[in-house]
Amino acid sequence: MDPSTPPPREGDHPPDGDLAALFDRELTQWGLRGDPHLWREIARGLEGQPLPTAFWDVRSAVEREYERVTGHPLVDTSEPLRVAAFVTGSGMSDGHVLPSFWVRTAIPILIDRWAALREG
Repeated sequence: MDPSTPPPREGDHPPDGDLAALFDRELTQWGLRGDPHLWREIARGLEGQPLPTAFWDVRSAVEREYERVTGHPLVDTSEPLRVAAFVTGSGMSDGHVLPSFWVRTAIPILIDRWAALREG
């Protein structure tokens, strides 16, 4: 350990499980019709990655997967983003995800779930 790095505090350890576990319980409300598909794809991409010790690492991991799946960085906008892989022929918002939903709702929920696992 680097001598300038403070020793870990009690409770500063990653909880058991992987990041995908945070996605096990799907939400009951979504931004647009593509968001449940994106939820599942991000969960698949995070399988096997250990739960981090810091909440911002949860946010960063989800943002990386969001960009990998959609091809666009996650920004807080209410402008829908069409993801061709999520098109099913089911209406006007078919295949669209709502970036602001991820920034303002989904990621905070995932961070809350992470914190609950951490506290045991």
